[in-house]
Amino acid sequence: MCQELNNLVMRLMTDPSVPADVRDHVLNAVLEQLRRGGVGQLQVPGTLLAPQPQVFTGAAAAAPASTRRLVYVHGICSHVSGYSDSMWHALMPFASNVFGAGTLGQTRLEVLWSDIVNHASNALGAAAIGTGATAQPAALSSERNRQKAASEIRDALSDRADQHQMIASASAPAAFGAAPMAALDGFSIPGLSCVDDFSIYLTSNSIRQQIIDRFTSIVGPQLNSGVQIDIISHSWGTVVAYEGLRQLAASGTTSGFVRNFFTVGAALSIGPVKSRLLETNQDGQKPSNVRQWINLNARGDLVGGTLKGRPFQVDTDYVNLDPVGCPGFSVFVSPICAHSSYFVDANVAVNRDLFARYITSL
Repeated sequence: MCQELNNLVMRLMTDPSVPADVRDHVLNAVLEQLRRGGVGQLQVPGTLLAPQPQVFTGAAAAAPASTRRLVYVHGICSHVSGYSDSMWHALMPFASNVFGAGTLGQTRLEVLWSDIVNHASNALGAAAIGTGATAQPAALSSERNRQKAASEIRDALSDRADQHQMIASASAPAAFGAAPMAALDGFSIPGLSCVDDFSIYLTSNSIRQQIIDRFTSIVGPQLNSGVQIDIISHSWGTVVAYEGLRQLAASGTTSGFVRNFFTVGAALSIGPVKSRLLETNQDGQKPSNVRQWINLNARGDLVGGTLKGRPFQVDTDYVNLDPVGCPGFSVFVSPICAHSSYFVDANVAVNRDLFARYITSL
């Protein structure tokens, strides 16, 4: 009976087709009945009643660290080696020694690519600025394409920000009357100042390939070495990771597989980004070298969103997650805070109940 209730609750919490009011009503009724009847231990994902982490010991233990690798893929704006240290710190207590100590460069790996777009963007802009004999028509055309892509992305993000503000204002008009949205501390679109740099990835195939090569140079050898890989990609890094995995799968040069591919606060959800993926990737197919694709997005994170069926073949979407550690008014949450909330130590619902639960499952 307890298992049946667990299955019911899991469906209520993970099936996006279940209306929120129906989910909450049924869950509250189930929980109240359990409290009264004392029927076993109910495991509920999310923040309502967090499930216990799956910890495996003895013969049932997860694969030893020597056969597992965790790969992080960062988003836009400048990143340096070690950017995943804080991310790993939040996950490590729940990882059941799957990656051992998670030593950087050994069982924990990073894909670093921001330097490529930063340098390429600066070089392209400088070439396009020239006048007269120094002007470079090809560079000027490329710069116009880049600016067009950046403008469309900014518009899409601004539309999301407007919707977020309107929903929040409607839910608590008095509070927002006293503190106008424009004056709310921390209200900004994550990475907006770096969109110009990232847009060159979408408009220059040579730059795109250089960045994908960074990804494949890390992941490809691991796939061929016999280890099992879990990938956590964040923000605009979800684009790099998705296209990199598709390329590896299409090349037929790798033999291993990715156990779990996490896309977190995924820029793959943005219309102008989806339309500028490589043509072969616009169908949204799950990379054939991926066992499970899990997408996460927090309430208030304007960069990410639902991916499943839009058109991506995501196995599971976890959206409207609690943006742990982000103060706000009513339903309003600082988008910058929400976009990074997945990786704070206090976010047990993500690090234990999602990341670790999938990573440590047999």
